Order: sequence, then C-alpha cells, then structure tokens
Amino acid sequence: MTEPEFHTRRATLDDLPALRPLWEADRLDAAVLEKRLTEFQVVCDAEGRLLGGIGMQLSKPQGLLHSEVFADFALADTLRPVLWERVKAVGRNHSLARMWTRESLLFWRGQGFDPPDEEVLGRFPAAFGAADAGPLFTLKLRDDPFAEMTPEQEEMLLKKPLREDTERMLRQARTLKLVAAIAAIIFTVLLAIFGRYLWRYRRIQRFSPDERYSPRAPR
Repeated sequence: MTEPEFHTRRATLDDLPALRPLWEADRLDAAVLEKRLTEFQVVCDAEGRLLGGIGMQLSKPQGLLHSEVFADFALADTLRPVLWERVKAVGRNHSLARMWTRESLLFWRGQGFDPPDEEVLGRFPAAFGAADAGPLFTLKLRDDPFAEMTPEQEEMLLKKPLREDTERMLRQARTLKLVAAIAAIIFTVLLAIFGRYLWRYRRIQRFSPDERYSPRAPR
C-alpha cells in the first residue's frame, strides 16, 4: 500500500476559505488570523486540498508557533511531523535561534520543546504577547548571538551594517563629485581652446582671399 502524498507550502489568499472554518471550529479569532495569513504554513494532499496548517510569528531571531488546525484530527498525528519539517526549514531560512509555542501536546515535547527557566523566559519577545498568558515551551535551535548583549549593544550591532552602507555610499558620492569636478575642468579647458581657435578662424575670415594669402607690404 502506497503512502499518501502530502506537500507543504506558505499559505496564500486562496487558502482563506479553507482556513477560516478551521480557525472558527477551534474557537480562534479568525478575523485577526486572516490579517496574519502570511505567518501560516499549510499541508495539502496530492489533489491540493488543504488538510491543516500552523502559524509561525517571527521576531528575529525567534519564532512562535501558534494556531495549529487540522481539517480531520484523525490525520493530525500524521500531518504534524510534515508541518514540523516545513516549519524547521522556514526557521533555518530566517536564521532563527529559538522557537516558542504554547502547544502542550506530547509531539512538541518530543521535539525538544521544554518549559523555559527564568533566564530564558526573560528573552521571550514582547511581540509574542505576555509571557504569563499561558503555558510556554521553548526549543533552542542554535546559539543566540544576542543572548549576552544588552539592548544597547544589540542595537549597535544591528545598526553597524547600515552605518557601513552609509559610509560606503558617502565615499562613492565623494568619488563621483571629484570625477565630476575633474571632468568640468577638462571641459572648460577644451572649451577655452576651442573658443580661441574659433576666434582666430573668424578673424582670418574677415580678410579677402588675396589679403589672406598674399604677404603684407612693408610699411
């Protein structure tokens, strides 16, 4: 017996008619989640029918898994690992250092999501909501380069590439300004030379051909 084929992808507007009733069935705020559609990854069958989805909110370098839904919960245990592989790939693409979730199912605990200690909980992004709004579980994906930094140091590190880009643009602007000044000087010199030759040419043209080519009589 062949295994059923599933494929995952990012949710699109075309998925809203299928996702909305799933959110509503799970008593999630569909109106809010519609505005956050781009956070969702979905799993479909071979015919393209949407079977489930999960959201992942990003606040680099961290992500929050939320709003897991399935069209048929009999397939949840089969589809959840498929979605997890997709979510991990998205996390790698965004260079995430840590993931969070409020999902307390054994599957997520089996993937390494554990309750955070106080130190780790202190790094929970405010963009994800209140840390005490419910149970939290977290999984470290890699070392967080900002973990030991103060907010001021983190801000300086994030601004460094922008500052370097600005300095490079200023250097390029100064170089272009110098090239333009040199070009203007060369053009002015050439224009002066051309003007002098034109003046001499017009002066010669005022004489008749005989006067122009015959030697002048001595005075």
